[in-house]
Amino acid sequence: MSFNRLAVTATFCLAISVFSMAEMCLSAEPSPVGEQRSFWPAVTKQCKPGVIWWVPGSGLSQSDTTYNLQQLSQAGFGGMSMVPIYGVRGAEDRFLDHLSPQWNQQFEFVVSEAERLGLWVDLTPGTGWKIGGPTVSKAMGEHSARLSDGELIVKHNGAKVKRAAPGGSGFSIDPYNVEALDQFLTQFSARLQLSEKRTPRAFYHDSFEYTGNWTERLPQVFREQHGYSLTDYVPELFGQADDKDKSARVRRDYRQTLDSLHYQFVAHLRDWTHQHHALLREQAHGAPGNLLDLYALADIPETEVFGANRFDIRGLRRESAFVRHEDDSAPMVNRLASSASHLSGGRLVSSESFTWLREHFNASLAEIKPEVDSLLLTGVNHLFYHGNCYSPKDEPWPGWLFYASTEVNPRNAIWHDIPTLNEYIARCQSVLQTGHADNDVLLYWPIDDVYQQVEGTPHAFFSVHKHESWITETPCGKLAQRFVDHGIQFDFVSDRFLIGAQVENGIIKLGNSTYQAIVVPPCKTMPLQTLRQLKQLSGEGVAICFCDDGPTDVPGWGNLQDRRKQFAKLHEQVDSSEIAKIPTDGVADWLCSNGIVRETITDQGLQLIRRVDRDGYYYFIANMSSQEVDAPIMLARPFEHVVRLDPMTGRTGKLAAEPKSHRLQLQLASGESCILRLLEQMPADADVTDWPIWENSDQEVKVDGDWKVTFIDGGPELPASFDTRKLGSWTDSGPVAEAFAGTAAYETTFHLGHPSDGVRLNLGDVRESARVFIDDVHVQTLVANPFVCVIAGLRSGEHTIRIEVTNLSANRIRDLDQRKVNWKKFYDINFVNLNYKPFDASTWPIRPSGLLGPVTIQPLQTAD
Repeated sequence: MSFNRLAVTATFCLAISVFSMAEMCLSAEPSPVGEQRSFWPAVTKQCKPGVIWWVPGSGLSQSDTTYNLQQLSQAGFGGMSMVPIYGVRGAEDRFLDHLSPQWNQQFEFVVSEAERLGLWVDLTPGTGWKIGGPTVSKAMGEHSARLSDGELIVKHNGAKVKRAAPGGSGFSIDPYNVEALDQFLTQFSARLQLSEKRTPRAFYHDSFEYTGNWTERLPQVFREQHGYSLTDYVPELFGQADDKDKSARVRRDYRQTLDSLHYQFVAHLRDWTHQHHALLREQAHGAPGNLLDLYALADIPETEVFGANRFDIRGLRRESAFVRHEDDSAPMVNRLASSASHLSGGRLVSSESFTWLREHFNASLAEIKPEVDSLLLTGVNHLFYHGNCYSPKDEPWPGWLFYASTEVNPRNAIWHDIPTLNEYIARCQSVLQTGHADNDVLLYWPIDDVYQQVEGTPHAFFSVHKHESWITETPCGKLAQRFVDHGIQFDFVSDRFLIGAQVENGIIKLGNSTYQAIVVPPCKTMPLQTLRQLKQLSGEGVAICFCDDGPTDVPGWGNLQDRRKQFAKLHEQVDSSEIAKIPTDGVADWLCSNGIVRETITDQGLQLIRRVDRDGYYYFIANMSSQEVDAPIMLARPFEHVVRLDPMTGRTGKLAAEPKSHRLQLQLASGESCILRLLEQMPADADVTDWPIWENSDQEVKVDGDWKVTFIDGGPELPASFDTRKLGSWTDSGPVAEAFAGTAAYETTFHLGHPSDGVRLNLGDVRESARVFIDDVHVQTLVANPFVCVIAGLRSGEHTIRIEVTNLSANRIRDLDQRKVNWKKFYDINFVNLNYKPFDASTWPIRPSGLLGPVTIQPLQTAD
C-alpha cells in the first residue's frame, strides 16, 4: 500500500461512536486498585511543562499572583521558574526591593499559592541573570586579564547583573571564586526570610554569560595543577609567541584550570542548595569547562534552545521575516545535558525552550510542537517555555511583557489552545521520565582537543546561541551525527566519568544506565589517566575502539617530556590490548560485530529515543521528514506485544506485530509522533483494543457549502459575523477583523454517503489552531501539522461541522503600533525585535487568519 492511497493521520479515534468520545484528563495519581490498567504512566506536576516566569519590578500583589498562577495551572503548566527583573514605567508604586521584608512576604505567598494549585516554584539566587547584586564588592566581582605592551594587566572588569530588578543591581560575581560565592550566598540566605515549608523546589543558575577570564587564585592553582608558572608564559597565553604549538598547550592548561575552578564554584552552589532543602537547576553552557561534568553536578541539568530549527515537515511555514538571521540551534549540544544526567543517575533533563522562536506574537503552536519533539529526541524530559511575564489582571492589552520570549501568557491568542499542546508534552514527559535511558554506546568527548587551540581568545566560551562549531564541526560531533543518522543510540562521556566507570561482565555501569561499548572518535590528545583507564576497561572485557589511529599525544605543556614518555610506553601496551583501531567509516560495522543493533527506522526518515523499565521498553518516535511513513519497520529491542500510545490525544491501541522478526506495521504522517510500548507480557488487567491500520477509498469530498463565520472570543473587539462559500483569511472581511486576535467559529453541514469504518477530516491550511466539533460533540483540538483527524463510527447522513479557529496576535499588535499606542513602557532594554533593534510592528504585513482550507472528508476502511 502506498501512502498516497492510504489515509494516515496524526491522531485517530478508536472504533467507537463519535458521540461517546470524551477528553482525556491528566491525573497526578495512578489508577485505583481494581481499575483496568492504563499504558500511560501517571502524569505528575513534574511531567507537565514549566515556564520561565519574569516578574517586572518584583511588582507582586496577592490578588494578581493568584490570578497569574491560576491561569498557568488551568493551562496545564506544572510550575514556574521565578526571575525578578527590571520594572514597568508607570508602575513604580508597585516595585518591591529584592529580598526586602515586603518582597519576602510576597514570595512566600507565591510559594503557598503555587502549592495550593499544584505548581512548583524555582528561584534564581539573585535577580535577572548572572549571580550578583549589591552585596558583591569589586574584590568579589569578575576580573579580566589582558596583554598590554608585553605586560599582564589584571583588573575588575565592571561586569554587572543583567536585567536586574529593583534592589538587585550590582556587580556580577567572579565565577571562579568559591570564597566570593560563599560570602554572597551567606548574605543571600540571611536576607531570604522564608519558613522551611516555603522553600523553592530548586534554585536556578542561568547560562554562563560571565565575561571575566581571571581570578586571584588562578596563578597558584595553575602552578599546583601543571607544575609551572603561567605568568612566565604570558605571550603564549595571548597567542603572541612564535611557537604556536607551545601557545596552544599553554592555553589548554589555562582553560583546564578555569574548568576546575568553575567546577568547584558550581559544586559549592549545589551543596548550598541542598543545605536549604532545594535542588540545583544548572545551565552549564557558555562556561569554559567540560560541560558534561558541569551539567552532571546539577540535580536538573538544563540546556537551551535559541532561535528556530529547520524542519522538513510538510506544510510547516518558515517566513524569513519573522525568524532570526543566525537561526538554527544545534541539537547535538542538547545531548551533552542529557548525557550528563544519564551518566550521573539523574532523572530530569531540562531545557529553556523556544526563546526567539519567531518574532514577538508570531510564534504558533504548530511551530512550537516540532521544537518540542526535537528536544525530546535529544533526551530532554522537563521542558520550560521561555517565557511567561507576570502581569496585573487589569493591565490593558498586551500587558507586561519580557523582551525576549515566545509570548506564553493568557493575553496572547495562542493561549486558547495551549492546554492541548501542554497535555501532549505532559504525556510524552511522563514516558520519558519513566525508567532510565536505553543507550548502547559511550562516545568519548575529547575536550582537550577543544582546549588545545591557539585560535580565538584565551577564554573559550561554549555557547548554544551561536558558534557551536566546537562540537558540530569536530570529528567527535560529526561521528555523533552519524550515529544519530544511523540509529546508533549513544551518550557522550567525559574523562571524569570514564575514570569512575564500573564494569560487570563486560558491561559498563554509569548512573542508572548500562553501555556495551566505548568509541573514541578521531582525536589528537588524551590524558594519561584516561588512556590508562581505557586499557584497564578493555582488560575487563569492555568493547572499545579507537577511530583511525587514536590519540597520539598528551595535552598541555606542563612536564611535557616526561608525560610523553609515559604515554608512548602506555600506547604500546594499548596497541597489544583488545582495543580495536577502526577507520571512522567502519565504526558502525564494528559495533554490529559486538552485538549492538542499530535502529533501522532512521533509514525511513524517523527519529527516536528509547527508555527501559522493568516491564519493557518505550520508544518515542517522531517523523520530522516531509514524507509519510506507511511500511513495516524493525525495532532493535525484543518484544512479544506492542502498544501504540498517541501523546496528542492519550489514546492507545495494540499493534499487529511479528515478535520473532521484531517487525510491525507503522503509519506515521509527516510531523506526527507516537510512543511504542514494547512488552514481553501483556498485563492481565490491560484494557486495549487493536490500533487500526487505515485504508481509504479514492473518494475525497470537499466540504463545499455555505460557511457561517462567527467571532466568539478575542479583541480588541469582536468583528461582525459573515457568510461565505469560499474559505479564506477573515482579515478580508473588514478593518475590525484585520486587527482582531482571537477565535472564530466556522460552521456548515456535510453529507456522508456510503457507510465506512471511519472518515478522514483534513482541514487544509489552518491559521493557526483548530477545535473540531461534529454535531456539537468535540472531536479533537488540532494544534500542529498535519491538521487532520480521523473520526470512527460516524453514521451516514447529514452532519453539522463546527471548526473554532484561533489566530496569532500579530495583527492586533500591528494595529497598536499603527495607532501609536504607548504599550512599550519597560525599563532597561525596553522592547526589541528578534534582531535586538527597536520593535515596530506597524510595517508588518497582515497575517492570514482563520480557516483557509480546503476542508475535505475521505471515507476509510480498516485493513484486513
